[in-house]
Amino acid sequence: MLSAYSAMSIQANGSSSISGASSSSPSTYSFTESYTTDYVSATTYKVTINLVEGSTNIAETVWLLKNGTALAIDVEGYNLTGSSAQESVIGAFAGFTLQIQADSEIGAYTTSNFFHSTGTSTVSIGPTKVTVTTYAANSLPETESYCGSTPTTLTAFSFSVGTPQGSSSPLVTSENIAGSEVVSGQTQTFQYLLQITSVTIA
Repeated sequence: MLSAYSAMSIQANGSSSISGASSSSPSTYSFTESYTTDYVSATTYKVTINLVEGSTNIAETVWLLKNGTALAIDVEGYNLTGSSAQESVIGAFAGFTLQIQADSEIGAYTTSNFFHSTGTSTVSIGPTKVTVTTYAANSLPETESYCGSTPTTLTAFSFSVGTPQGSSSPLVTSENIAGSEVVSGQTQTFQYLLQITSVTIA
């Protein structure tokens, strides 16, 4: 992602719960996260990450080799190196793991067997023009499976995919997906919302 985009900001929230579980409280998350590439050398990225979750605002600076190895990470003035940095950098980019996961599902959520395009337009996402195609479910509720995965019943679905001008890689620019699936005999309900609010081409 760093090699393609020098900056990105996302908003995400979601919840999940399991029927019959000992605790009836759903698991929830809600945050905004952004990164900015401060500089790129022949071997290294320096990246500033900001995470806002509730009343918590965390600023981190990460030095990464281009092979993905973390050299150091500064968390609110605390400097970590070596294995500690490598462990911490996974958490630093946790929000963007959701973005990468969403991007990996583009094929599943745009197949004509279950979904259809509702139109394409060019919009500004931060400083970048992005050609966005929005997809809807053919019907709701809708039960779908992909590559032998557990069947999932969708009760809400909106999914937008865009290719920023100057890039050849599509991104999920927004998604709103709710539904349920049966896991080990128990019904798990979920809702995921994700939105890219700004993207800058590297």
